[in-house]
Amino acid sequence: MNLTECFALWKNAFPESAQQAEEEREFYGEILGHVIFPELLFYSENTPDLRNLLKTNQQKDWIRRYCDFLEKMYTDGDEDVQNILVVSILEILSDDETVWKNFGKYISKEFIRFINTDAIPNDALLWHVKPLPYK
Repeated sequence: MNLTECFALWKNAFPESAQQAEEEREFYGEILGHVIFPELLFYSENTPDLRNLLKTNQQKDWIRRYCDFLEKMYTDGDEDVQNILVVSILEILSDDETVWKNFGKYISKEFIRFINTDAIPNDALLWHVKPLPYK
């Protein structure tokens, strides 16, 4: 899945913020994944902030929807999409220990393995991040 396909997947998975996604793409003149996806996940007026959801571990349906999307970025995304996931999304999620630990409860063992053995050791911005516990 390339960036264009990932953007389309977001709009289908989150119709509540599809218009905002399109407006941001139009504003930037292209799909700036490192800007748009964090904006939609954490700062949207149309959907809840994933960090707040994970911090309180409430609205689990929303958490699952978001985590399913992030899992798709990992499993189906090309190198550019995975880079957005690691550099711009995991970096933000890992800033708060409670958010980070709760995030690990909603993702697959394979995704956790990728984070612990590939993302954390190979991304300079994640050097300080504790590995997620395996389920």
